[in-house]
Amino acid sequence: MAKTLKTWGEGGGFGEGNWPRLKAAIEFQEVLGGGFNSCSLNDPRTFEGEWSENPSRTPDHFSSPAQYRAWRHIMISGLEAFSGQKSRKTQVAEEGKDNWLRLRDSCKKRGFGAVHENNLLALRRYALKAGVSPAEVTKPWAESVQKDLEQSERAVFRAGVGALDCVRADDDISRTFNLSREPIGQLEKKLPPNAENPLPPILAAEVGAWLEGLKAGEPVGFRGRMRPPVSESWIRQNRFAIAWYWQRFSTVFPDESDPEMAFLAASETVQRISRSCFQHGPQQPNPDFKVGYFKNILLFLQRWNPQLTMPNQ
Repeated sequence: MAKTLKTWGEGGGFGEGNWPRLKAAIEFQEVLGGGFNSCSLNDPRTFEGEWSENPSRTPDHFSSPAQYRAWRHIMISGLEAFSGQKSRKTQVAEEGKDNWLRLRDSCKKRGFGAVHENNLLALRRYALKAGVSPAEVTKPWAESVQKDLEQSERAVFRAGVGALDCVRADDDISRTFNLSREPIGQLEKKLPPNAENPLPPILAAEVGAWLEGLKAGEPVGFRGRMRPPVSESWIRQNRFAIAWYWQRFSTVFPDESDPEMAFLAASETVQRISRSCFQHGPQQPNPDFKVGYFKNILLFLQRWNPQLTMPNQ
């Protein structure tokens, strides 16, 4: 068995990057373990049976169970490649795959690249939550999902949709997975959070003046030192956070269309808005985004309420 595997491996039968590991595993067993049962050569399942994954005692000359399992895994991979047969473990893993993972595997064989595969897996996360297979991804579904996502999540989702569109151009893959040849194309851009509910005049003016001051650099301390100007991305994050806060405020206090800044910055106001985030709906950020929003918002609101702290919820 060992001699046959070596001849096959030296002749390029195993992948170039994997052959050194297999060769080392073969020679390790030859030198220290005394060879193999010849009946294992053409059937990885026989080898699996002879060399249990979790034996009651670690075989001699292996320093630890982990070393033994690593050696066993390399040997089984080599036997699978040599014989063209699948081990029991591989067979079980294959049977447990959903169509998204099978699609990823097909793309890997076609050489689409790791970035493309990762984008598909990102799309898979959203699709599995909705019980949607690759063939069931449509433009209306994609639009409905992306409209409720935060900016960074939306970019990941759109990249996944783009990756799936690339796959549609492959005849064999499209046929295998029953994919429509019609690409989803560019998804609609999400409107700014206050597009339909703009900030009231007082709040808009205060936000504008605050952000302009930060962009220019603010004086710090009695010596007149200037704080370095903030980045454009920081400005965008704060605009979005304040717009989101106003959206939540309008929901919690529907009769307050043009509130005083002191009311917007009151601790009870902030606490009630925080509690409202536990309701369901498209305006609810995930917990990490919520914390980030409030950190940005507090920097702004503390100008009217210096004792304002992060809400309890």
